[in-house]
Amino acid sequence: MRLLLVTLSALAGFTYPALADTLMVGNKFEGTVSFIDLGTGKEVFRPQSGGSPHELALSPDGKTVVVVSYLEDGYIGRELNVFDVASAALTKTISIEPHLAPHGIGWIGQTDSVITTTEETRDVTRVDIESGSVTGAVSTDQIGSHLLALSPDSRTGYVTSRGSDTLSVIDVDTMTLKKTIAAGTGPEAVDVSPDGATLWVGNNQSEDIYVFDTATMDISARIEVGFLPIRVRFHPDGKAVAVADLRNDRIVVYDSQSHEPVAEIDLNAIGAQTPASLLFSPDGASLFVGAQRSGNVVEIESEGWSVKRVIEAGHGADGLAYSTIQMNL
Repeated sequence: MRLLLVTLSALAGFTYPALADTLMVGNKFEGTVSFIDLGTGKEVFRPQSGGSPHELALSPDGKTVVVVSYLEDGYIGRELNVFDVASAALTKTISIEPHLAPHGIGWIGQTDSVITTTEETRDVTRVDIESGSVTGAVSTDQIGSHLLALSPDSRTGYVTSRGSDTLSVIDVDTMTLKKTIAAGTGPEAVDVSPDGATLWVGNNQSEDIYVFDTATMDISARIEVGFLPIRVRFHPDGKAVAVADLRNDRIVVYDSQSHEPVAEIDLNAIGAQTPASLLFSPDGASLFVGAQRSGNVVEIESEGWSVKRVIEAGHGADGLAYSTIQMNL
């Protein structure tokens, strides 16, 4: 209905401002995806997705976004939902059974494939989006294999298992398990530095961050943050790392080398609650924060770390994707 109303308005002679880049938000409490025009900061479309759409992955050309169907009370996801960015249309639903509850997801380099954790079956699954088929899987044999991060060359995947307190290292080319190592208590958040040399893992229960040297997978530092670091995200230049403090409704930014905090942004003061996702714009100028309880997204300017605006999304605003493709009206 939303698409029909826009089309009829255009035919009636209304004019609209030129569209800009597109932000997509998985609204996990209502099973929808918000498509937001970043020129106006307004939601343009909100189509239905599969249940519990937590995380998103964008194709290298920015034209396609893949949305997981995860897990909630009475529901176990067993599919990926594929949307065209320009039209916000659902173009394909891919069954990944017998692999269940996809959550963390990443697009594998310049291929047609994504890799996703499938938490309920304790494995990691590779899916060809073009053919709509599962092409590989590897067991982690760990409880709660939840999030993953890909190395810059997409050849290595790092998977946090918050129920087993471990980090699994996956060879993406062969879909084999290289090693499983201890990673604090309740590891969830994970991200790799742009140069691929450093991995940060946030631990929910021990309230700290482990810093790994990816060449050896040894722990090079432990940062005692004293809060639940639900997400970590490197700035594209690698100099700063944003960390979401879920319980205290704030973002803390750390220097990636000294590990000292350099900025703190209070989200509750601007009506944003329970930040649970982070994404930098490709140029690094903006940090987007999905605030699930308040159903909005906060845009923070990385120059000075000040709030630029609050963008309304749906209930449970969580996973984010940013495309330079403009939507068609």
